[in-house]
Amino acid sequence: MPTSIGDHAPYHEKTHKGGRMNQQGFTLMELMVVMAIVSILGAIAIPSYQGYIQKAALTDMLQTIVPYKSGVELCRFETENYKDCNTGHASIPSGHNSRYISTVTVKDGEIIIVGQQNLNGLTTTLKPTQDTKTGVIYWRTICDTKNESLKLKCQETFKF
Repeated sequence: MPTSIGDHAPYHEKTHKGGRMNQQGFTLMELMVVMAIVSILGAIAIPSYQGYIQKAALTDMLQTIVPYKSGVELCRFETENYKDCNTGHASIPSGHNSRYISTVTVKDGEIIIVGQQNLNGLTTTLKPTQDTKTGVIYWRTICDTKNESLKLKCQETFKF
C-alpha cells in the first residue's frame, strides 16, 4: 500500500489486504514467448498452404486441357497428321485463360499452357505420339519452370 501521497503501486499491479501483489496484464517475456510460437507456426503453415494452392491450380490446369486433348485426337483422326491441328481448328477450342492460366495454344498437335499467379513461370507442353500398331495416342508432358517444387508437382499432376 502506498505510504504517502506520492508513493503509488505500479499501474499493472494491485495490492490486496494481505499485502500480496496480483499482477494485471502480461509481462514482456510472456508476449515474446507468444510471438515466438506464432512465428514458428506461421513458418510451418505458410509453405504448406502455398503447396496446397499450387496443387489446386495445377488441377485447374489439368481440367482446362481436357477439351484440347480431345480436340487434337479428333483432328489427328480427321486429317491423319498433326500438321493442321492448331488452335481454332474445327475440333480444337480457341485460346483460353483462367485465374491460373494465361494462355493455351495448340500448334501442330502440341498443347502449350502458360501459367500465371501461383503457377507463374510454369510452361507445360503436352506432345502427342501415336502408337503405329494400335493407333492409341499417348501424351508426353514437359513441365518447364525454375521452381523445382512446382516442377515436381506438375509432373505428378500430368501423368498420362
